[in-house]
Amino acid sequence: MSEAVLVALITGGISLFGSILTIVLTSRKQQQEMDKSIAVIKTEMKDMKEDIKSHNRYAQLFTENIPAIKQHMIDVDRRLDGLERRT
Repeated sequence: MSEAVLVALITGGISLFGSILTIVLTSRKQQQEMDKSIAVIKTEMKDMKEDIKSHNRYAQLFTENIPAIKQHMIDVDRRLDGLERRT
């Protein structure tokens, strides 16, 4: 085998190894970035779920108290009407 062919094979092999190594390392880096992004998204979703639960609790309390407030307003109006009639 001539020296030129041997040099070409060695150069090609080194180039191929370098390309494969670059592809593998880039893939690992992208996977790590994706894992990090997924972790951040999961944390944000967890926080949002807690905020939604808190909001729903307040909305439920508000909804439950509205009838009581309306009844109280009716009672107050009735009392005011009674006081206005007396004077």
